[in-house]
Amino acid sequence: MIVGRDVRWIVVTVLAALAVSAGQPVHGEESSGVVKHSKGAKGGASPVLSLDDVIAATLDRHPALNAEKQERVAADADVLSAEGAFDPSLKGDALSYVTGGYSGNYGSAYVEQPLKFYGSKVVGGYRIGDGTFPIYDNWYETNSGGEVGVGVEVPLLRDGPIDRRRANIGKAESGQQIADSMIEQRKIELARAAALTYWDWTAARNKVTVYRRLLQVAEERDRQIAERVLKGDLPEFDRTDNQRAVLQRRSQLLTAERAVKSAEFSLSLFYRNHAAEPQSVERFKALDRIPLPLFVPVHHHVDPVAEAADARPEFKNIKAQSEQNKIELELARNQVLPRLDLRVFSYNDYGTGNPKLEDPEVKAGLRVEIPLATRTQRGRIDYYESRQKKLQFTETFLRERIRADVQDALNALDIARSKVEVAAAEVRASEDLARGESKRFDLGDSNLIFVNLREQNAADAEVREVEALQDYQKAFVTFEAILARIQRRKGS
Repeated sequence: MIVGRDVRWIVVTVLAALAVSAGQPVHGEESSGVVKHSKGAKGGASPVLSLDDVIAATLDRHPALNAEKQERVAADADVLSAEGAFDPSLKGDALSYVTGGYSGNYGSAYVEQPLKFYGSKVVGGYRIGDGTFPIYDNWYETNSGGEVGVGVEVPLLRDGPIDRRRANIGKAESGQQIADSMIEQRKIELARAAALTYWDWTAARNKVTVYRRLLQVAEERDRQIAERVLKGDLPEFDRTDNQRAVLQRRSQLLTAERAVKSAEFSLSLFYRNHAAEPQSVERFKALDRIPLPLFVPVHHHVDPVAEAADARPEFKNIKAQSEQNKIELELARNQVLPRLDLRVFSYNDYGTGNPKLEDPEVKAGLRVEIPLATRTQRGRIDYYESRQKKLQFTETFLRERIRADVQDALNALDIARSKVEVAAAEVRASEDLARGESKRFDLGDSNLIFVNLREQNAADAEVREVEALQDYQKAFVTFEAILARIQRRKGS
């Protein structure tokens, strides 16, 4: 059933998608941070690199993630190795009286198959003995055709409900879950780092645009002033001052272009080609303006803390560790019990020989072993009980930390949005002042010092707006990472 916030989310998403497809920015909460890769740009225009493309390339090809996936391969190998404890084995022995008063020869071969059911074991085989044996070794004696036997051993107490072989399988299977959680955690970390780097790169490109436009204004004014100086309308001093402004703005542009290069190098570590090699993003175009996040949660409609607790891989990791610890604890408690094994075997001799061996035999019995001291087992019980409590405390603290992280992320989103609104207002005011000062200069009521100062202030305000939008998107990236959403973005 679709509830109120789901409807709201759908409406927000549709509006944002329509706005992006129409080439119009969406203001407020409904703005979109997802811009698709341009297909076949007309007139040789550079394609726009989208955040989804960067995250998709990161999660598909990043070597750090591929390295983490090898832990799952190792975990699968551990399961296979643990299950190997239940592989059948072929055993046998031979004996011959080479000297003395007896001429007996004996040989046997049998297959032993451990079972997962209650720690039981099935044994079946063949043995044959001929010649003479002393009375104390007459068990070696069989009829001429040998003896076929089959039997089962079932531990009733120790090693019955659980034993080391089954415990190792259970721990290895939980190890798979731990490996999966570590892969998921690494995905979150890489997707978050890729997104943060993407917005740093976009902001750096936007700043270059601001400073390049500021420089072009100063250069155009320099040409105009040069003409007026030749005509005698302005003194040479004004042109010198404007040339100083040109040099200052050129220096700002160079600094901004250096920041773009640095961001490109960093982003290439995430945006990789199909050979998993870093590829340059220099050929791509950045967004002309950093948009507001697609969707920001409304506090009273969404419980992000509960969502984070359900989705975060750290909880899955702790749960799997807890399962491993419980298995060891159960095994340690079982090992305190005495051993009481039920054994049932059936034998059938063939051929001629001792008439007493011609009839099938069935043997049943119990094997008992009672430990007189259990310090080793009790020490292990205490050890795993303490580890279980440690994991419980760890999980409690993790929930508290996530709650604090979510609250901090929500506050960061609120502050970031307010900073965007303040920066936008400052840009409007600064641009109005710069235009007004330029008109006053044309009318002779101002001078270049004030004109350049107003233009510089307007450019600085634009840069602060870019940084405010950058901080807003990065705060949203952090929020998505806390809720384990960032690695599940559309396109990734």
